[in-house]
Amino acid sequence: MKVGIIGLGNMGEQIAAAVIRAGIETHVYDIRPEAIAKLVAQGGHGAASVKELAEAVDVIGVVVLNEQQVSRVADDIAAAGRPRTMVVHSTVTPSYVQELHTRLASCGVAVVDAPVAGGVARARTGDLTVMIGGDDAVVAGLGPVFEAIGRDIFHVGPAGAGTAVKLAVNFMTIAGYALEIEAMEMVRAYGLTEDALSTVLTTSSADSRAVRRWGFHDRLRRAAPPGTEPSHLVMRKDVASFATAGGQAGLILPLAAVAAQTLLGTIEKRDRYLDELGDVPPVPCCAACTQELIPPFREAGVHPECATS
Repeated sequence: MKVGIIGLGNMGEQIAAAVIRAGIETHVYDIRPEAIAKLVAQGGHGAASVKELAEAVDVIGVVVLNEQQVSRVADDIAAAGRPRTMVVHSTVTPSYVQELHTRLASCGVAVVDAPVAGGVARARTGDLTVMIGGDDAVVAGLGPVFEAIGRDIFHVGPAGAGTAVKLAVNFMTIAGYALEIEAMEMVRAYGLTEDALSTVLTTSSADSRAVRRWGFHDRLRRAAPPGTEPSHLVMRKDVASFATAGGQAGLILPLAAVAAQTLLGTIEKRDRYLDELGDVPPVPCCAACTQELIPPFREAGVHPECATS
Protein backbone atom coordinates (compact mmCIF):
# COMPACT_ATOMS: atom_id res chain seq x y z
CA MET A 1 0.00 0.00 0.00
CA LYS A 2 1.21 3.50 -0.90
CA VAL A 3 -0.26 6.28 1.21
CA GLY A 4 -0.44 10.02 0.55
CA ILE A 5 -0.95 12.68 3.21
CA ILE A 6 -2.18 16.15 2.25
CA GLY A 7 -1.93 18.92 4.83
CA LEU A 8 1.18 18.89 6.99
CA GLY A 9 0.16 21.18 9.81
CA ASN A 10 0.37 20.31 13.50
CA MET A 11 -1.61 17.08 13.14
CA GLY A 12 -0.90 16.22 9.52
CA GLU A 13 2.85 16.30 10.03
CA GLN A 14 2.65 13.87 12.95
CA ILE A 15 0.21 11.57 11.15
CA ALA A 16 2.51 11.40 8.13
CA ALA A 17 5.53 10.74 10.34
CA ALA A 18 3.70 7.88 12.09
CA VAL A 19 2.81 6.26 8.76
CA ILE A 20 6.43 6.57 7.63
CA ARG A 21 7.64 4.96 10.88
CA ALA A 22 5.29 2.04 10.25
CA GLY A 23 7.25 1.24 7.09
CA ILE A 24 4.47 2.26 4.70
CA GLU A 25 5.56 4.10 1.55
CA THR A 26 4.35 7.63 2.23
CA HIS A 27 3.99 10.56 -0.16
CA VAL A 28 3.28 14.04 1.20
CA TYR A 29 2.01 17.39 -0.06
CA ASP A 30 1.46 20.81 1.49
CA ILE A 31 1.42 24.34 0.13
CA ARG A 32 4.53 24.99 2.27
CA PRO A 33 7.69 23.48 0.72
CA GLU A 34 9.45 23.48 4.09
CA ALA A 35 6.76 21.21 5.53
CA ILE A 36 7.28 18.74 2.69
CA ALA A 37 11.05 18.85 3.13
CA LYS A 38 10.73 17.99 6.82
CA LEU A 39 8.85 14.77 6.04
CA VAL A 40 11.14 13.88 3.13
CA ALA A 41 14.04 14.03 5.60
CA GLN A 42 12.22 11.38 7.63
CA GLY A 43 11.81 9.03 4.68
CA GLY A 44 8.72 10.36 2.91
CA HIS A 45 8.37 11.22 -0.77
CA GLY A 46 7.49 14.79 -1.66
CA ALA A 47 4.91 15.73 -4.30
CA ALA A 48 4.62 19.00 -6.19
CA SER A 49 0.80 18.95 -6.38
CA VAL A 50 -2.28 17.05 -5.29
CA LYS A 51 -2.52 15.58 -8.79
CA GLU A 52 1.05 14.28 -8.68
CA LEU A 53 0.47 12.75 -5.27
CA ALA A 54 -2.84 11.18 -6.32
CA GLU A 55 -1.20 9.46 -9.26
CA ALA A 56 1.47 7.91 -7.01
CA VAL A 57 -0.59 6.41 -4.18
CA ASP A 58 -3.42 4.00 -3.36
CA VAL A 59 -4.86 5.98 -0.45
CA ILE A 60 -4.92 9.71 0.32
CA GLY A 61 -5.37 10.98 3.87
CA VAL A 62 -6.59 14.59 4.00
CA VAL A 63 -5.66 16.64 7.09
CA VAL A 64 -6.69 20.16 6.11
CA LEU A 65 -8.71 22.80 7.95
CA ASN A 66 -12.27 22.84 6.64
CA GLU A 67 -14.79 21.63 4.08
CA GLN A 68 -13.69 24.12 1.46
CA GLN A 69 -10.13 22.83 1.54
CA VAL A 70 -11.28 19.19 1.55
CA SER A 71 -13.46 19.94 -1.50
CA ARG A 72 -10.49 21.31 -3.45
CA VAL A 73 -8.59 18.09 -2.80
CA ALA A 74 -11.66 16.01 -3.69
CA ASP A 75 -12.07 17.86 -7.00
CA ASP A 76 -8.50 16.99 -7.98
CA ILE A 77 -9.03 13.36 -7.00
CA ALA A 78 -12.30 13.19 -8.94
CA ALA A 79 -10.61 14.65 -12.01
CA ALA A 80 -7.83 12.08 -11.80
CA GLY A 81 -10.13 9.20 -10.87
CA ARG A 82 -7.56 8.04 -8.36
CA PRO A 83 -6.48 6.98 -5.84
CA ARG A 84 -9.18 4.46 -5.03
CA THR A 85 -9.66 5.66 -1.45
CA MET A 86 -9.83 9.10 0.17
CA VAL A 87 -9.65 9.27 3.97
CA VAL A 88 -10.93 12.51 5.52
CA HIS A 89 -9.17 13.21 8.83
CA SER A 90 -10.37 16.83 8.86
CA THR A 91 -13.18 17.89 11.21
CA VAL A 92 -16.16 18.60 8.94
CA THR A 93 -19.88 17.72 9.16
CA PRO A 94 -21.51 14.29 8.68
CA SER A 95 -23.74 15.51 5.85
CA TYR A 96 -20.69 16.83 4.00
CA VAL A 97 -18.96 13.43 4.27
CA GLN A 98 -22.10 11.66 3.06
CA GLU A 99 -22.36 13.97 0.05
CA LEU A 100 -18.67 13.47 -0.73
CA HIS A 101 -19.06 9.69 -0.39
CA THR A 102 -21.87 9.70 -2.96
CA ARG A 103 -20.15 12.12 -5.34
CA LEU A 104 -16.80 10.36 -5.47
CA ALA A 105 -18.36 6.89 -5.72
CA SER A 106 -19.35 7.80 -9.28
CA CYS A 107 -15.62 8.27 -10.00
CA GLY A 108 -14.71 4.93 -8.46
CA VAL A 109 -13.23 6.54 -5.35
CA ALA A 110 -14.30 5.37 -1.88
CA VAL A 111 -14.57 7.96 0.89
CA VAL A 112 -13.89 7.12 4.54
CA ASP A 113 -14.03 9.66 7.36
CA ALA A 114 -11.48 9.05 10.12
CA PRO A 115 -11.13 12.12 12.34
CA VAL A 116 -8.82 11.77 15.31
CA ALA A 117 -8.58 12.89 18.93
CA GLY A 118 -5.70 13.09 21.34
CA GLY A 119 -3.82 16.18 20.21
CA VAL A 120 -0.34 16.63 18.88
CA ALA A 121 1.32 14.81 21.79
CA ARG A 122 -0.50 11.55 21.06
CA ALA A 123 -0.19 12.09 17.30
CA ARG A 124 3.57 12.28 17.78
CA THR A 125 3.65 8.79 19.31
CA GLY A 126 1.01 7.23 17.03
CA ASP A 127 -1.46 6.82 19.91
CA LEU A 128 -4.46 8.76 18.66
CA THR A 129 -8.11 7.85 19.05
CA VAL A 130 -9.45 7.23 15.54
CA MET A 131 -13.21 7.44 14.83
CA ILE A 132 -14.06 5.82 11.50
CA GLY A 133 -17.08 5.94 9.22
CA GLY A 134 -17.18 3.99 5.97
CA ASP A 135 -17.94 0.76 4.17
CA ASP A 136 -16.78 -2.33 6.05
CA ALA A 137 -14.56 -3.77 3.31
CA VAL A 138 -12.84 -0.45 2.58
CA VAL A 139 -12.20 0.26 6.26
CA ALA A 140 -10.80 -3.25 6.80
CA GLY A 141 -8.27 -2.69 4.02
CA LEU A 142 -7.03 0.46 5.75
CA GLY A 143 -6.14 -1.35 8.96
CA PRO A 144 -2.34 -0.88 8.67
CA VAL A 145 -2.75 2.90 8.28
CA PHE A 146 -5.09 3.27 11.24
CA GLU A 147 -2.88 1.04 13.38
CA ALA A 148 0.11 3.25 12.49
CA ILE A 149 -1.54 6.42 13.76
CA GLY A 150 -3.90 5.18 16.46
CA ARG A 151 -4.05 3.32 19.75
CA ASP A 152 -7.84 3.32 20.15
CA ILE A 153 -9.55 2.62 16.83
CA PHE A 154 -13.35 2.64 16.48
CA HIS A 155 -15.27 1.82 13.30
CA VAL A 156 -18.55 3.39 14.41
CA GLY A 157 -20.69 3.13 11.28
CA PRO A 158 -21.10 4.19 7.62
CA ALA A 159 -19.63 7.29 6.01
CA GLY A 160 -20.23 10.33 8.22
CA ALA A 161 -20.48 8.36 11.46
CA GLY A 162 -16.88 9.00 12.49
CA THR A 163 -17.38 12.71 11.98
CA ALA A 164 -20.55 12.73 14.10
CA VAL A 165 -18.62 11.20 16.99
CA LYS A 166 -15.70 13.60 16.49
CA LEU A 167 -17.97 16.65 16.61
CA ALA A 168 -19.53 15.38 19.83
CA VAL A 169 -16.07 14.85 21.35
CA ASN A 170 -14.90 18.30 20.29
CA PHE A 171 -18.06 20.00 21.54
CA MET A 172 -17.70 18.45 24.99
CA THR A 173 -14.00 19.33 25.11
CA ILE A 174 -14.31 22.92 23.90
CA ALA A 175 -17.52 23.80 25.73
CA GLY A 176 -16.01 22.23 28.84
CA TYR A 177 -12.99 24.49 28.48
CA ALA A 178 -15.26 27.54 28.26
CA LEU A 179 -17.15 26.37 31.34
CA GLU A 180 -13.89 25.91 33.26
CA ILE A 181 -12.71 29.41 32.28
CA GLU A 182 -15.91 30.89 33.74
CA ALA A 183 -15.61 28.81 36.93
CA MET A 184 -12.02 30.02 37.42
CA GLU A 185 -13.09 33.62 36.78
CA MET A 186 -15.81 33.38 39.42
CA VAL A 187 -13.57 32.07 42.22
CA ARG A 188 -10.87 34.64 41.39
CA ALA A 189 -13.51 37.34 41.91
CA TYR A 190 -13.77 36.10 45.50
CA GLY A 191 -10.02 36.24 46.08
CA LEU A 192 -9.31 32.54 45.48
CA THR A 193 -6.64 31.10 43.20
CA GLU A 194 -7.17 28.78 40.26
CA ASP A 195 -4.90 26.25 41.99
CA ALA A 196 -7.24 26.27 44.98
CA LEU A 197 -10.29 25.49 42.86
CA SER A 198 -8.58 22.84 40.73
CA THR A 199 -7.32 21.08 43.88
CA VAL A 200 -10.85 20.84 45.28
CA LEU A 201 -12.30 19.77 41.93
CA THR A 202 -10.09 16.65 41.83
CA THR A 203 -11.87 15.37 44.96
CA SER A 204 -15.37 16.03 43.62
CA SER A 205 -17.76 14.80 40.96
CA ALA A 206 -16.50 17.69 38.79
CA ASP A 207 -13.08 16.02 38.45
CA SER A 208 -11.96 15.43 34.86
CA ARG A 209 -8.89 15.00 32.71
CA ALA A 210 -9.27 18.64 31.67
CA VAL A 211 -9.20 19.80 35.31
CA ARG A 212 -6.13 17.69 36.05
CA ARG A 213 -4.18 19.35 33.25
CA TRP A 214 -5.55 22.88 33.72
CA GLY A 215 -3.42 25.34 31.74
CA PHE A 216 -2.87 22.97 28.82
CA HIS A 217 -5.30 24.70 26.45
CA ASP A 218 -3.96 28.12 27.46
CA ARG A 219 -0.40 27.10 26.58
CA LEU A 220 -1.38 25.33 23.37
CA ARG A 221 -3.40 28.28 22.15
CA ARG A 222 -0.84 30.94 23.02
CA ALA A 223 2.14 29.01 21.64
CA ALA A 224 0.65 28.20 18.24
CA PRO A 225 3.31 28.19 15.48
CA PRO A 226 3.26 31.15 13.07
CA GLY A 227 1.29 30.49 9.91
CA THR A 228 -1.17 28.07 11.51
CA GLU A 229 -4.84 28.83 12.03
CA PRO A 230 -5.34 30.27 15.53
CA SER A 231 -6.71 27.50 17.72
CA HIS A 232 -9.54 29.60 19.16
CA LEU A 233 -10.89 30.07 15.62
CA VAL A 234 -10.64 26.32 15.00
CA MET A 235 -12.49 25.75 18.28
CA ARG A 236 -15.29 28.08 17.24
CA LYS A 237 -15.52 26.38 13.82
CA ASP A 238 -15.85 22.96 15.46
CA VAL A 239 -18.54 24.08 17.92
CA ALA A 240 -20.45 25.80 15.13
CA SER A 241 -20.16 22.62 13.02
CA PHE A 242 -21.60 20.61 15.91
CA ALA A 243 -24.58 22.97 16.14
CA THR A 244 -25.01 22.87 12.35
CA ALA A 245 -24.89 19.07 12.28
CA GLY A 246 -27.52 18.95 15.01
CA GLY A 247 -29.75 21.32 13.06
CA GLN A 248 -29.37 19.21 9.92
CA ALA A 249 -30.60 16.23 11.95
CA GLY A 250 -33.64 18.21 13.14
CA LEU A 251 -32.29 18.90 16.63
CA ILE A 252 -32.27 22.08 18.68
CA LEU A 253 -29.03 22.30 20.67
CA PRO A 254 -29.22 25.54 22.68
CA LEU A 255 -26.01 25.00 24.66
CA ALA A 256 -24.06 24.53 21.44
CA ALA A 257 -25.56 27.70 19.98
CA VAL A 258 -24.59 29.72 23.06
CA ALA A 259 -21.09 28.22 23.11
CA ALA A 260 -20.55 29.08 19.45
CA GLN A 261 -21.75 32.67 19.97
CA THR A 262 -19.76 33.37 23.14
CA LEU A 263 -16.59 31.30 22.77
CA LEU A 264 -14.39 33.95 21.15
CA GLY A 265 -15.35 36.54 23.77
CA THR A 266 -14.68 34.07 26.58
CA ILE A 267 -11.22 33.26 25.24
CA GLU A 268 -10.40 36.93 24.59
CA LYS A 269 -11.23 37.69 28.22
CA ARG A 270 -9.06 34.75 29.34
CA ASP A 271 -6.14 36.02 27.30
CA ARG A 272 -6.44 39.50 28.78
CA TYR A 273 -6.21 37.96 32.25
CA LEU A 274 -3.16 35.89 31.26
CA ASP A 275 -1.51 38.96 29.72
CA GLU A 276 -2.03 40.87 32.98
CA LEU A 277 -0.21 38.14 34.90
CA GLY A 278 2.97 38.90 32.98
CA ASP A 279 5.90 36.54 33.30
CA VAL A 280 5.00 33.56 35.47
CA PRO A 281 6.96 30.33 35.96
CA PRO A 282 5.96 27.50 33.59
CA VAL A 283 3.47 25.05 35.05
CA PRO A 284 5.14 21.72 35.95
CA CYS A 285 4.26 18.98 33.46
CA CYS A 286 3.59 15.26 33.72
CA ALA A 287 6.61 13.05 33.12
CA ALA A 288 4.43 10.63 31.13
CA CYS A 289 2.06 12.72 28.98
CA THR A 290 4.06 16.00 29.15
CA GLN A 291 0.90 18.00 29.89
CA GLU A 292 0.27 20.37 32.78
CA LEU A 293 0.07 19.10 36.38
CA ILE A 294 -2.14 20.83 38.92
CA PRO A 295 -0.87 21.00 42.55
CA PRO A 296 -2.14 17.67 43.95
CA PHE A 297 0.01 15.73 41.48
CA ARG A 298 3.17 17.83 41.29
CA GLU A 299 5.07 16.03 44.04
CA ALA A 300 4.60 12.68 42.24
CA GLY A 301 5.46 14.34 38.91
CA VAL A 302 2.78 12.42 37.04
CA HIS A 303 -1.00 12.27 36.70
CA PRO A 304 -2.47 9.25 38.51
CA GLU A 305 -4.02 7.98 35.29
CA CYS A 306 -0.69 8.30 33.49
CA ALA A 307 1.18 6.47 36.25
CA THR A 308 -1.09 3.46 35.90
CA SER A 309 -1.39 3.39 32.10
